[in-house]
Amino acid sequence: MEASETTPDLHVVTALYRTTNAVVREMDQRLGRDHNVTFIQAVTLVAVDSFEQAQPHLVADYLSQQSQTVTGVLDRLERAGHIVRKRDLGDRRAVRLELTEQGATLVAAVRKSLARDISDIVAQLSPEKRTVLAGLLQEFEASVEVAAKQNR
Repeated sequence: MEASETTPDLHVVTALYRTTNAVVREMDQRLGRDHNVTFIQAVTLVAVDSFEQAQPHLVADYLSQQSQTVTGVLDRLERAGHIVRKRDLGDRRAVRLELTEQGATLVAAVRKSLARDISDIVAQLSPEKRTVLAGLLQEFEASVEVAAKQNR
């Protein structure tokens, strides 16, 4: 394959990377100002709240993050008093994640901020374009998963 054949594909991946970083930077700034958390901390808290019995590996899978990345985020959230880790009494090897009262209050506030801030960020896209973009991103994620499986 010649370099010119890969340029459009590289452009797509680079554009996605740059856009993702721009969104994360903007959300970090807004969430840091309003709640003293980063975007990854906020979405991790939301993920913990979304599971009936949250576990670190479930949160990592949900966020498509490596376990060690999520472990570091969970460490910071625990030190800040937003979550606690507890041993599962049914399976002593398993760790459950629970929001503290402070964490539950923060999640409620963060959910409102995320809705508002993300709405601001996508405001320049029509509802139709948002729907198309979401569909394309889902297809692209599936393509990445197929490529990853083939590469193992």
